[in-house]
Amino acid sequence: MRRHLTAWLPLYLFLALVGILVGARPALVRETLRAAWSRGAPAAVPSHARDSATVALGRALFFDPVLSANRDRACASCHMPTRGLADGRRFSQAVDHTNLPRGAPALVNVSDQTAFFWDGRAVSLEDQIDGPVHSGREMGGLPPRAVEGRLDSIASYRELFESAFGHGRPRYADARHAIAAFERTLQSKGSTVDRWWRGESDAVPAEVRRGMDLFAGKARCSRCHFLPLTTSVVPGAFDEQEFTVIGVPYDSAGTALDPDLGRFIITRRPQDRRAFKAPSLRGIALSAPYMHNGVFATLEQVVRFYNRGGGRGLGLDVPNQAPEVRPLHLTLEEEHALVSFLKALSDDSALVVAPAHVPSGLKVGGAY
Repeated sequence: MRRHLTAWLPLYLFLALVGILVGARPALVRETLRAAWSRGAPAAVPSHARDSATVALGRALFFDPVLSANRDRACASCHMPTRGLADGRRFSQAVDHTNLPRGAPALVNVSDQTAFFWDGRAVSLEDQIDGPVHSGREMGGLPPRAVEGRLDSIASYRELFESAFGHGRPRYADARHAIAAFERTLQSKGSTVDRWWRGESDAVPAEVRRGMDLFAGKARCSRCHFLPLTTSVVPGAFDEQEFTVIGVPYDSAGTALDPDLGRFIITRRPQDRRAFKAPSLRGIALSAPYMHNGVFATLEQVVRFYNRGGGRGLGLDVPNQAPEVRPLHLTLEEEHALVSFLKALSDDSALVVAPAHVPSGLKVGGAY
C-alpha cells in the first residue's frame, strides 16, 4: 500500500494545492488525499475474478452471441473495443433492430464503480449482466436453464467451465461470474494523464496541464467526477455512488428537457428525478456520443453545455438541478484546454482485443 501511495502522491499533493488556490470544497480535498490509502487495499471482488481461467471463460462469453435468443447479439455488440467499450450510437440497438431507451454506458474501469446502468439499478457487475441477458428487448430474454443448455452442448465451453470452476457442467451463475471477472480486467491505466500522475512521464502538453487545473478548479468537473478515478464514486470508503441532475436536453439545440426520469424510476424519490450516474472519464475520447441519451456528439459540445450552466443555462425548467451545475464563465481557450485534458484520459492502445473466434462458432461480437 505504501508503494501505491508513493506512486500517486504527486497527484494528491497537486490536488490539495489546487483546492487551496481555487477554494474547492475542503471535504473534497480531504477525501481525495485519504483516497490514496483506501485505493491501496485490494479490491473487494470474488476470488474467481483473479483466476485467469475464469477471465478467459468470461472473455469468450462476452464476445459470443450464444447468450442471445437469436444467436446474433453479444455483450460486445453494445460494448465494442473500438468504441471505448460503448457502441457509438445515441440509443443502443434492441434485438429487433429498434432503439432502446438509452445508450450503452462504456465499460472502461467499470470495476471502479459501485452501481451499474445509468440509473444505478444494479449493485454489482454480476447483477448488471442479468439485465441484458434476461431482457426480451436487449438479448431476447433466454432463461438461465436455456443458457446452460446451449453452453453444455458445446464441448469447448464444457472444457472452459472445467478449467475455471472445477466442473464441466456449465451453470448460469458461473457464467455471469466469469463475465464479471473479465469486465473487471477492463482497466485503463496507460493514458497520457495516468503516466504523468504516476511520475512515469513529463511529456504532457501545457494545454493538458492547464485542462487539469480547470477540471479540478474553475470548471468544477471534479465535483461529480472525483479524482483520480474520474467516476462519481465518492472518495474515502469508495462505497457510495452519486447521481446528479444536470438537466440533459433532448436535442443538442436545447429546445426541450429529456423526458427520461433516470434514477427516480428506481427510487421514486423526488430529488432523483432526472438524476443519472456520472460515468468514468477513462476512454472518453473513444466513447462518443455522450450522456445517457447520446445528445452530444463531441466533447466540445459537452464542455459548452456545462459552461452555460447545464439545462438551466439553456433556459430549461430543471427545478432540482444540482447546485454544482451552474455557469462556469470559461473562455474559449479554457474550453479547448479542458477538452485536451479529457482526451488525454484515454489510453493510447486498445484495452481489449476481440478473439479470432468463439466456442460456439458464431460471429465474434454478434451479427449486429
